[in-house]
Amino acid sequence: MERLGRIMVIAAIYIGTVVGAGFASGQEIWYFFSRFQQRGLWGLLCSTLVFAILGVKAIEWGRRIKAQSYRELFYSLVGKGYGCFCDGMITLFLFLLIGIMLAGAGAVTNALGWGGRLGVTSALLLTVLVLLKPLTGLKRVNAFVVPLLCLTGLLLNLKGQRVLLPLAPGGPATGNWLVAALQYSAYNLVLALPVLVNLYRLEPDPTVLKWGGIAGGCVLGMLAFFFYTVLTNYDFSGIDLPVLFLTGNWRWGWPFFYSLVLWGELFTSLVANAYGLISRFHLDKTRFYGLKVFLLMVLAAFISQLGFARLIKKIYPFYGYFAFTLLLPLLIRPLPPSKEGREIYRKRHFFDRAVLDIKKRKTLL
Repeated sequence: MERLGRIMVIAAIYIGTVVGAGFASGQEIWYFFSRFQQRGLWGLLCSTLVFAILGVKAIEWGRRIKAQSYRELFYSLVGKGYGCFCDGMITLFLFLLIGIMLAGAGAVTNALGWGGRLGVTSALLLTVLVLLKPLTGLKRVNAFVVPLLCLTGLLLNLKGQRVLLPLAPGGPATGNWLVAALQYSAYNLVLALPVLVNLYRLEPDPTVLKWGGIAGGCVLGMLAFFFYTVLTNYDFSGIDLPVLFLTGNWRWGWPFFYSLVLWGELFTSLVANAYGLISRFHLDKTRFYGLKVFLLMVLAAFISQLGFARLIKKIYPFYGYFAFTLLLPLLIRPLPPSKEGREIYRKRHFFDRAVLDIKKRKTLL
């Protein structure tokens, strides 16, 4: 049971890193899956497989090379030349994502009639507090918020179809469902890498990391399916928060509860993205660390003024195509040997085609 609990912690961190503004609000699920109707379900299955398989491989890759940030992973995966370019692109996108998450936090409080500034300011300050102890903060925040999102998805499926507000039916979707699914998987997985490659520092047991990654990928697929079923066949192209819009006439405090859950998921993703930048520049090992994190968040807050739905539709697809260039090598290339060079692999590992004796440098069948 103790090991199962550790697996669930890794899974919760994985889920919380991926589930952010677009996912929890319904924007991402509608844009990449639900608008394709039945074909979107096949895309959802493909996306789940990518998360469950390649997410585990990325975690193990980071453990073997003892990565301190995503830069080391990129250098190992695609070489120093292109890896340097990828490093710059992901660093820029992480910064933009912080702005997107802050915009989402503002959209939630604005929908409740409290004004967007309250959501942005509270998310900014809480992120700084949590990141004073980065990995510990990530673990605690996700362990609390992720179960609430699972409950929310279940409630939506139990009641959602009976309370739809008048809404225009969706027409034929433009684009290809498979390309959309791979775009979604690619950019979400690549943007989760800053956290995934560092999970070995929180949990040294490779078996726990492996099953935590598998569980996280499968639960992500299950959650996406919950949201997919209530968003299919309707046009949400001009709506920032589709799920909140659909459930606007629910009683018993549902809008407030869901808004709280949505804000919490925005917050977990915000913390994960900020942690990615912190680990990249090793800010936690420098003087005035808290002040630097605060200034980083303030700068990102200016990005949030562009609007939540607009940012998702303009930025995400472009980075989805870019992420393909990292997803393909991650799929094809074999795992590297352990950095210490001392561990002897005497059984077949999850992604290894052969079992390597690191000391003797020969293949064991």
